[in-house]
Amino acid sequence: MRHYLLLLRGGKPMAAKTDEENAAEMLAWGEYMGKLSEGGNLAGGLPLRPEGSVVSATGIVAEPVSSSSEGIVGGYLLLNAESLEHACELVKDCPHIVNQGSIEVREVAAPESMN
Repeated sequence: MRHYLLLLRGGKPMAAKTDEENAAEMLAWGEYMGKLSEGGNLAGGLPLRPEGSVVSATGIVAEPVSSSSEGIVGGYLLLNAESLEHACELVKDCPHIVNQGSIEVREVAAPESMN
């Protein structure tokens, strides 16, 4: 098995949806995460708080990326999958996509490949 990092970008904010839409989304997330867990594909992941900082060579900005053009990352998942194609297949059912978001799928490099 290989490991993949999923970066959940964009999506319709909870404040822009009705209580019913938010409840349905949370139910869909529970089902999706349960399916990944049962299949042995879920290795971890959580939503991210909106507060943060961006550190660069020019200094520290005490705010995270805040516009969709900069690529807001609202959460992450870690998956176990046989290949990039397999990871992408697992992602197709993610509720984040239905919520108008996108998901960047990246293989985590093995430590020995970093030498």
